Parts: sequence; C-alpha cells; structure tokens
Amino acid sequence: MGIDASDLPVDDAARRPLADLPAEEQPVEPSARAQLRPPSAVERIEAHLQARHAADKEYAELIGAEISAGHAFDKHVIEQGEFPGVTTREQFASVIKDAVMNGEFRALSAGRTAYWSDGILVIRDPGTEDGGTTFRPANGYDYFLGLH
Repeated sequence: MGIDASDLPVDDAARRPLADLPAEEQPVEPSARAQLRPPSAVERIEAHLQARHAADKEYAELIGAEISAGHAFDKHVIEQGEFPGVTTREQFASVIKDAVMNGEFRALSAGRTAYWSDGILVIRDPGTEDGGTTFRPANGYDYFLGLH
C-alpha cells in the first residue's frame, strides 16, 4: 500500500507535497513570519541599553575590586575612617562600584577618569599599581571640578 499524501499541502506549480520541498523553499506560515520580523528601533535601542548597562556594571565591578584591593582601603577606610559602616574590602568595592555606576563622570589627563557621587570621589588611574583611589575630599565637589 502507498503513502497517502492527500492531506499534505501541495505546491500547485509542481503538484508535489510541500513537505518534499527543501527547507529553504517551504513557505513560511504567516504566524511564523510575524515571529521572524526584525526588531523595531525601540527594541534595538532597548537591547543596546541593556548590553551597555551590563558592560558598565562589569567595568564598575572591576574598578571597585581593583581599587579596594589597594592603598585606598587602608588609608581612607581604616586609618582615616572616611567611610563609616564599611569594614571590609568587599563593602568598599561595592561603594566604589555604586559611585562609578551612578556618579558624574569626568575624563582627566594621562588616561585617568574621575567619578563623583554623594561626596565620594573615585579616581581611576590605570597607570598605578592599585588602579586609582577613592576618598571623600574635604572640599567636596569643588575638588572634583578642579581635577585635570
């Protein structure tokens, strides 16, 4: 007994079941076509912003880990007590990450960057062993604005 293909859709031009066509020649159902539509401009922008946020977060975490492992923790957290409630390098790294993610940004000379957030100054200096410093300058925001 033969195979009954009477229930399969037929390609009228060649009079053969569509299931016999190569995958690239098989027609796409309208519902599937709707799922394959290119993303809208808004969707593309949103995807870009999400990717950018993830990259920024990763960069901020890197800066936090690097600076908190250096001299800034011993000097500004332990010795000078500039960050009440912060007792570990991990906590200090989180403070730094938050300032980098949410603070005001300035490009400085020699490849350095500065971030200002709620009285906290982060100076990223890739030319130093510990990657920079973080502290609370006595003259606050004016100190940040005076950096070059």
